[in-house]
Amino acid sequence: MPRSSALPALLAAALAPSSISAFQLTAKGLAGFAEGGGHHDARWGVPRCLWGPESTGRHSKRCQAVYNLALQESGLPAENVSSYGCNVPKVPYTWVEQIQAMDHTKKHTFNFVGGHQWSLDLQDGGLHWPQFDARNWVLDFAKANFSDDDYMKLTDIDAGYTPMAAWDHSSLDSFDSRLAHGTDGKEDEEYEQTFDRSYFEVMAASNFTLCPGGDMPWSMRFYEAIAAGSIPIIAKPMFDLSAPHLWALWDIPYKYYLLDSGDELVYRQDWVDYNYDLFVKYQTFHLGDLAPPDVQQ
Repeated sequence: MPRSSALPALLAAALAPSSISAFQLTAKGLAGFAEGGGHHDARWGVPRCLWGPESTGRHSKRCQAVYNLALQESGLPAENVSSYGCNVPKVPYTWVEQIQAMDHTKKHTFNFVGGHQWSLDLQDGGLHWPQFDARNWVLDFAKANFSDDDYMKLTDIDAGYTPMAAWDHSSLDSFDSRLAHGTDGKEDEEYEQTFDRSYFEVMAASNFTLCPGGDMPWSMRFYEAIAAGSIPIIAKPMFDLSAPHLWALWDIPYKYYLLDSGDELVYRQDWVDYNYDLFVKYQTFHLGDLAPPDVQQ
C-alpha cells in the first residue's frame, strides 16, 4: 500500500503537548497561537515561521541556508510568504533544473550518502539515546541487502577507515554539512548552500534511497531523494519522519516505503512522477507560494 508522509493521527496525539492541540500544529493554529501572544510552544519550540528571516534558528542550518537561497531566487518578499510557505522546507528551483538534467538511468537499487560516524561515536561513548541509535538500521540493511552495484558513502569517516564491501565508497573528501566554518575559507551559510552534485547524481541513479532520521526524527534526504527521482525508504516513522515542528512537510502526501511494513520494494515510476509533482508544487517557489488543499492558511 502507498505510504503517506502525513503525520498519523495517533502519533500526532502522542506527540502533541498538553498546552497545544493537534489542530494547532497547522498553519492556521500556529498563526492564531502567535496572535494570542505565544510565538512558539515552550515545550516543542514550534515557531510560527520555521524558516526565513523570522526563524528562531533552532533547527538545521543546512536546511535554513538552502531555504534562504530558494527565497532569494524567488524574488518574494519574506514578509509576504504564507504561514505554510515559511514552515515547509524549500529548495531552489535552479537546483531542481540541475537535478533533472542529470542522467537518471538506474544503476543502483539502493543508496545511502550521509553521515553516521557521529552517531557511532556517541554510542561508543555510552550515549544511547534512541534517536542517536536510530540510524544503525542503515548499516544493518546495507550488509544484508546491498549488492556490489549498490552505493553507500559515509561522509564523516575518520582517517584509516576500512570499507565494509564493494558497495562502500566512503571517503574523507565528501561534502559534510556538519563541518564548522565551511571549507576553503567559505562562511558557514555559503558552504551550507553548496549544491552537492555527486550526492544528487547517486540518488538520480538509484531506485531507492535509505532515509533515516538524524539527530532529530527527520532528514532533508527524504525530499531530496524525491527531487532526484528516487523512492525513499524509512524504517520507523517515530525516528525517521515525525519531527512535530515539520508539520508542513508531513502535510504533503508523498509516497514512500516503510521497511517494517512487509511490502515488496518495487520501483514505481508513477510514484516517482507523483512525488516529483508534489515536490515542485510545495517545496519550491517555482509555481508560486502554494499549500496543499487541506492546509488552513
